[in-house]
Amino acid sequence: MEEKINEKTEVAENSALQNEDKQEVSAKQVIADKNAGVVVKKERILSIDRFRGLCMFLMACSFIFPLFSCFDFLAPVVEHGDKGFQILPGISFADLFAAMFIFVIGLTICKSFKAREEKFGTARAYFQLALRFLCLIGIGILFNGFENGWVDIFLGDKTFSELSIQIQIYSVMFWIAIALLIVYIVSKFVKNEKFKIVAECLFKYTLAIAGILALFFILVATAEKITLPETGERYGGWEWDTLQNIGLAGLLALPFVKFKKGGKFAIVVITFTVLTILMQNGLFPLANSILEGGIIGGFSWACILLMGSIFFELKDDNKKYWTLTSLILLVSVILIVAFDFIAAKRGCTPVYAMFCIAIAAMIWGGLNCINNWKPKFDFFEIWGSNAILTYITTIFVVGMLFGGLLGDQLTTLSIWAAIPIVLVLLAGLTIMNWLLRRKNKYIKI
Repeated sequence: MEEKINEKTEVAENSALQNEDKQEVSAKQVIADKNAGVVVKKERILSIDRFRGLCMFLMACSFIFPLFSCFDFLAPVVEHGDKGFQILPGISFADLFAAMFIFVIGLTICKSFKAREEKFGTARAYFQLALRFLCLIGIGILFNGFENGWVDIFLGDKTFSELSIQIQIYSVMFWIAIALLIVYIVSKFVKNEKFKIVAECLFKYTLAIAGILALFFILVATAEKITLPETGERYGGWEWDTLQNIGLAGLLALPFVKFKKGGKFAIVVITFTVLTILMQNGLFPLANSILEGGIIGGFSWACILLMGSIFFELKDDNKKYWTLTSLILLVSVILIVAFDFIAAKRGCTPVYAMFCIAIAAMIWGGLNCINNWKPKFDFFEIWGSNAILTYITTIFVVGMLFGGLLGDQLTTLSIWAAIPIVLVLLAGLTIMNWLLRRKNKYIKI
């Protein structure tokens, strides 16, 4: 009997030693893989993809439904400003979408910077992200060149010579960018690595140049608004939309990505304080005259992005996370309701930004609680896996082609004719994202 017990004990000890050896070998293999430069795939954070997907779905709906007059009963849900459903004075439900999306970018910017810094060094990491944000501005402004230039020309409303100098430049650069995009796509199927690099650089730097031009023209336009030109002729351009806004917010926030969360929070507090004083004392009409606020509003958008990065660092500390969320929500509501501070998306006033930050933090905090829930078909995760591509496709296909070229015909459709079109558009975007997600393909700039 004792011999059997000793034999079982010996077997158990040998098994434990084997498990330890396996764990040690596994640990050594991980170290070897790291030393060999093997890239280990990291799991994406579901709550970020889901939140991003929610933002993209709401933004897509806000583009699609207004195309049809039969959906006018939904107007309060998708309209901005005073025309939309008011959550607080000056803030409609639709005003939350863009701010939440920029908050999501803040959730990933520091992680993205650190990954680039470890691989390429600090200077190159700053350069790559700055180039990326300039490209976003460039994409946005070239789409404006198509929408405000070629769409009007195709419809016979204007000739090329009747366009402003800014729109003429953006309109020409739009086709240059399309040509370079085709070359860039073709390069993916060519084995010549040098050709791939040249094609990618030409495409990206063309977008970046367009972004720099957009920044120049919006700066000139802002200066001309402050001091009228003596001749009366204006040289600035007011084309400024969501993609330009995202790019500018990233550029303004980029110098602070290496700051600790306390330092970033101090920057946000100082910026909001100064902007609030200026907005309440005469600056708001200037910021409000530009869609999304232009350069002036860009500082508040950048603060939303920085706050996203702060909340990402606090995600594992529930007490601090929810205390900060509650504090920002309380302060913003008191300032708007009790003290009549100006709250507006157009111009991006600080109290509007604060309220949106609090709402975004609440939504993301809730989504973090269900990260372990992984259904087979995760609708919002799918929509959030390729957000930039989804947004660009929505702008071009829905906003410009459908809205610009077919707008008059769509407005006359009955609700029974409009519903299938809406479903097809949403299904098309869903399938596009699902296929890319299934193939683990993520389109980035």
